[in-house]
Amino acid sequence: MFKDLIPNDSDRIICVKVGKVLRENLYEMTRKYWVMKLERATRATHVLAIVNGIVESVYRPEKWYYSKVIGKEHKLEFEGKEDSSSGYIGKSVKNFYGHSSNPVKYINM
Repeated sequence: MFKDLIPNDSDRIICVKVGKVLRENLYEMTRKYWVMKLERATRATHVLAIVNGIVESVYRPEKWYYSKVIGKEHKLEFEGKEDSSSGYIGKSVKNFYGHSSNPVKYINM
């Protein structure tokens, strides 16, 4: 049983569901092609990669920008560093998503 994620008040978190099966590098699955507002995304201090409702990895975004890939120019990407010592890894975020089908969830934003 996984413990629920309890965010620090000062952390601005974006959770992104990256799928039920890891298809490629987790960082690449997490960092690109998200429909969000750039102004909101740039406030994030953490981006959490969610697989089956559990935080698999945590990243600290350093730069957000619109994709240059043809057909995905309206979607955001970020560049950042992995935070492999984050206490958020292994925590459940199911209580934040509920029955939402949206793959993006904002916490403390």
